[in-house]
Amino acid sequence: MTPGPLAPGEVRAQFPALAAGLVELDNAATTHKPLAVLDALRRHDVEACANVHRATHRRARAATAAYEGARAAVARFLGAEPKEVVFTRNATEAMNLVARGWAQPRLARGDHVVITALEHHSNLVPWQQVCRRTGAELVVLPCDARGRLPVPATLPERTRIVAATRVSNALGTVVDTTALVALAHARGAAVLLDLAQAAGHLPPDEGSRAADFVALSAHKLYGPTGLGVLRGHAARLAEMEPVSFGGEMVSSVRPEGAEWQDPPLRFEAGTPPIAQAAGLAAAVEFVEGLGLPAIRTHELVLLERLLEGLAGIEGVRVAGPPTAAERSGAVSLTIDGGDVTVAATVLDLAGVAVRAGWHCAQPLLERHLGCGPTLRASVAVYNSDEDVDRFLAALPEAVAASR
Repeated sequence: MTPGPLAPGEVRAQFPALAAGLVELDNAATTHKPLAVLDALRRHDVEACANVHRATHRRARAATAAYEGARAAVARFLGAEPKEVVFTRNATEAMNLVARGWAQPRLARGDHVVITALEHHSNLVPWQQVCRRTGAELVVLPCDARGRLPVPATLPERTRIVAATRVSNALGTVVDTTALVALAHARGAAVLLDLAQAAGHLPPDEGSRAADFVALSAHKLYGPTGLGVLRGHAARLAEMEPVSFGGEMVSSVRPEGAEWQDPPLRFEAGTPPIAQAAGLAAAVEFVEGLGLPAIRTHELVLLERLLEGLAGIEGVRVAGPPTAAERSGAVSLTIDGGDVTVAATVLDLAGVAVRAGWHCAQPLLERHLGCGPTLRASVAVYNSDEDVDRFLAALPEAVAASR
């Protein structure tokens, strides 16, 4: 498969879960898996079902090769070295690992942790806890009334780390992470970027490459659930303390103590998600084959169609940036006098899957935008104009039923 204009029908045919004809617009929560990923998962369980690294028999050697091959594939995808890629359970665990393993030992009263108003709870709650334990102050960069994030001219003097999303999962807002990372580094602060909503949608920017840490989830990148990635620059990983302990992450154990493996293995205690890693490698190759620039172009067309259609439906208000170019993936809306959960249920009866609620971004929606839960439609590479049109056609009835 070579990068170029996408043929939605050909892409969609690679996703068996979509054969039922449902409109899948809940992709910000999780994406479906192409045949290549399903085949990789099955192949592992049939041909290489064994634990990794220490055993010498053939299945164990095959499992180890697949697992470390997946690490190399993810490193290539992120422009990193394999030793800079740590496998976790999900992006949430990856961000907690940075908060607890790198930041917490370095923070003291008077220090600042800077996040943005756009953060998913996974990149907010860990920092609340770390600040509570260390006495550091949590600073939230505000967004404007349309959910856009102006990059400030400066940061507090004792900023030690900036944690920010590249794309808001609730609104789809794209953050200028290149400018934000440069600002943080000029202050001498480390940077953690949440790429969960960006990795499968946008070509990497300079900020993503320069950030000290980035986190993502396989299941939002057409891969399996139960697997996340922390990419940390080698020098930063060497500074980090492990937060989980047991087998695999140790190099030597005595009754009175233990020594750790070098990164990344020191952060991968116990049996890792081996099959899931093989699936993620296939997902990365799938995305690379389509090409992120082509995916971005395809999804922009869908977002523009979606925003134009919503503008003509009475009683709905779009939350977030007004243009498709300022967004990636998602569009959220509120219903005047209506219950978005009821609307989502009615849409489901019409064969359209969307999501309703706070989207793990309650402070953003409630405090910064002054609205309640929203109805979120989010696109993926396998969506088409027809999907958008079916959603728009079913929405007025859902709006009416929600009141």
